[in-house]
Amino acid sequence: MKIIFFLTLLVFNLTACSTAGPESGTDDAATLSERKPAPEFNLDTFPEGTINSAELEGKVVLVDFWATWCVPCIKEIPDLNALHHEQDSDKFAMIGITIQSGSHEDVEPYIELLEIEYPLVMGDEAVEAGFGGIIGYPTKFVIGPDWTIYKKYLGGEVKEQIEQDIRDLTRETDVVQAF
Repeated sequence: MKIIFFLTLLVFNLTACSTAGPESGTDDAATLSERKPAPEFNLDTFPEGTINSAELEGKVVLVDFWATWCVPCIKEIPDLNALHHEQDSDKFAMIGITIQSGSHEDVEPYIELLEIEYPLVMGDEAVEAGFGGIIGYPTKFVIGPDWTIYKKYLGGEVKEQIEQDIRDLTRETDVVQAF
């Protein structure tokens, strides 16, 4: 009986934060007039410090909501590390926001264990609500330089789509600056 329970629990953990169902995938890119402002925040970083959303304005920003227990979240960390290193830091920034993962002390060992190389912060209910709530993990938001939400992705393995979003938003910004 215990084996069945643990197998059921394992299957649930492997699929609970995946992208199955009608909520999965991506929201289509909104036109500039339809975009909603991204929420403002000031969150604690690891090992110590803060990131304020005002520091990120003017860049394309990838915000990745994840949890330490989410298998798809962990699986995509190498892609997120690559994305972080491949992009022009003058035009792009990314942060991982961990929620539902315990305390700051509970999460800190995962940074080294999972080899996370991009900035990571502790989320809270206010930032989660500001982004409209998180229904599954991983959930990513691509934010334009004007601090509006460009796209939302639910699920992992979306590096190529995000790279295209970055190109599109950078091009859009370059066109606006040319005038």
